[in-house]
Amino acid sequence: MSELTIDWDYWTTRIRSDFDSTILKRGWKYYQDGVVGAIQTEGTSVVKARVSGSSHYRVQLDLEAFSRSTCSCPYFDTCKHMAAVLFQVAEQEGYDPHALLYPNSTKMPTSQQVHTAPKPAVHKPKETDSCEAWVVYFAKQYANSKVYNAFSIEELYMRAWGQLNKLADDWEPVIRSIYDIQVVLYLMQLCDALMQSKSGVYDFFYNAEYFLAKIAKHSRERLHTSLWEINVEKAHNKHLSHLKEISAYLAAYMEKETFNSQNQWFDTYKVLWSELLYEQSLVADELARLRSIVASADRDSDVYEAAVIALAHFDMMNEEDENAWERVTQECSSVEPSDWFGYLKVFVQEEQGERLLKWLRWLGPEVQKDAAYYASDYLYFWQEASRYLDVEKEHRQAMVTLLPASYREYSSFLFQKKEYQTWADLCLLLNLTPLEISAGELKLVEKADPRWVLPIYHYAAEECIQAKNRDAYREAVKLLKKLASAYKKLKQTSRFEAYVAYLSQEYSRYRAFQEELKKGKLIP
Repeated sequence: MSELTIDWDYWTTRIRSDFDSTILKRGWKYYQDGVVGAIQTEGTSVVKARVSGSSHYRVQLDLEAFSRSTCSCPYFDTCKHMAAVLFQVAEQEGYDPHALLYPNSTKMPTSQQVHTAPKPAVHKPKETDSCEAWVVYFAKQYANSKVYNAFSIEELYMRAWGQLNKLADDWEPVIRSIYDIQVVLYLMQLCDALMQSKSGVYDFFYNAEYFLAKIAKHSRERLHTSLWEINVEKAHNKHLSHLKEISAYLAAYMEKETFNSQNQWFDTYKVLWSELLYEQSLVADELARLRSIVASADRDSDVYEAAVIALAHFDMMNEEDENAWERVTQECSSVEPSDWFGYLKVFVQEEQGERLLKWLRWLGPEVQKDAAYYASDYLYFWQEASRYLDVEKEHRQAMVTLLPASYREYSSFLFQKKEYQTWADLCLLLNLTPLEISAGELKLVEKADPRWVLPIYHYAAEECIQAKNRDAYREAVKLLKKLASAYKKLKQTSRFEAYVAYLSQEYSRYRAFQEELKKGKLIP
């Protein structure tokens, strides 16, 4: 919330007296259902919000002259939508909304174990606060948020980011960047918790991927922006205590099952340690923590493997790649190639060709285990390596090894080298027909030498005939006509005619095929 001035006694006496008790209870239910959203303030006393009931209603409250408050619903007096907004604003400003519903203990149901006295307000974040104090404020505003679908999680994330981000607009740049990083980490954790709370709802996860991907994208962008803008040396010298808190926040989340969640916590961990937290004392503390997890006899397997990969990350930052390979290969149940593609991207950007090549060799066997999923990204890095090094032979072998998943990359490579006959042999090896091959590629090869496309058309035509249906026979005739064109260019029309005569004789009992041959004027 922004700069509202709250006179709590006025709220619990004068404002509350404007509401019928039944209306207050209905508003309380709306508040508990989490249907109050899009809260905005104007000045120190005006609140605007949207309440989603049987329809969407716009509420505007004037906290100094409450009689001027309005709601777009048809109710002529103070309504449940206005009450729901009051409850929500009270909570977000650090007061106990129960005190509006039940102003004294004699009217409060005995089954409700709540405090009527207002809670002290949690002050808004300050430049001089610790990260922990910031998080206390964040949690006060959003920890009890209610969501019903993935869209509402994204809406909450974007609204919270906008509200929290602007609180530090006039701060010194370094501490502002650190604050923004803490905001992103908190909101990532909040969204993870909300997602977990819906873990048993099928419809939620069925529709969640799109919205969660948008949250993850925004988180990455904000982190990278903050890291790009921050003066790391100044952060280490002046705000080391804040960085230590950021490190502890990451560590606490690393030990939860959701560490490798949809929001890509491990990617966040890597980028923060690589670009901001890499300071001698912080690194020493983190390495000690990770080694303690790995050495523990009573350890969760997921947490253990996450710690191993984190240790490998520190090996990487020290350019001790062999140590990283050994850790992961020996201590993890499997090697996930995509976990390492980010490093390969950095090697490309920094033109570390030799290092990139070593990693490609190490990852090759792991990529081969699931080539359909990883081949395209992996071969992109081979192509980049070829810009710095003479690796054509190894690059070619990598593509051959990953076939058929690597067909598109290998095909492009062969065309670049003008190895058209090898390309035609590849198509036959993979049982590809002209229907599965680019028409442009076929024309290019046929123009270079028609002999190389003959086996492709022969194979495809007979495959269609073997399908034994009218549509396939028609397709076979089309292929035979293209074959006729290729033989004509070679001045071997007689060979084509002999081949058609053979097909007509071989499949003489296929009456529909014979009819299509006649329609195509391939036989009399």
